[in-house]
Amino acid sequence: MPIAPRRAQNAHLTTALTTALTVAPTADDAPFTRGGPATSSAPLPLTSREVVVSGAVKRRHSFDLCALMRLPTQLTGPLDVVCLSGRKVRGASDYKGVRLTALLDVVQWRLPQARDFTRAYVLAQGADGYTVMFSWHELYNTPIGVGALIVYERDAQPLSDEEGGIGLISTWDLRVALRQVRALKRLTVHLAEPPAR
Repeated sequence: MPIAPRRAQNAHLTTALTTALTVAPTADDAPFTRGGPATSSAPLPLTSREVVVSGAVKRRHSFDLCALMRLPTQLTGPLDVVCLSGRKVRGASDYKGVRLTALLDVVQWRLPQARDFTRAYVLAQGADGYTVMFSWHELYNTPIGVGALIVYERDAQPLSDEEGGIGLISTWDLRVALRQVRALKRLTVHLAEPPAR
């Protein structure tokens, strides 16, 4: 059998398979590609619909928007979000949310020794990987804890997908934008290693 016809037959099968993979209808008859749903060239915004709290806690917990709204709410009042250079990035009449400590109190810190709070800290991470840190002392022993908020509304409107859906903001920071997390996905509680004896 000549090689050329076999290559042609294989090429035909490859084309048919590629076509089936890239234009097969989904349950709602919408076309899709192997990379996901057909979209425009603009990237989709990173959005959070829930925050998972884990690590050195007594019980891992996930908070969706409804769960957050059941916790005691707090409003920031007028707030300018300022970047490292001191330039105002955006402003708001109000952000609405819940204190970061409210979520941590629900899951409860797991501190094996009485003084372990001195080495406890929380990493807050967004969908894009941006991560910020708060120590136990900041959250429970300074005004920063009062202003470290998991936010879901700005100016009496839900945070849009472009704003991340659920976010974190530290209103008492001098440069608020540096510890602002859009599309907050997870809070992970850690204990710093104790010094070697």
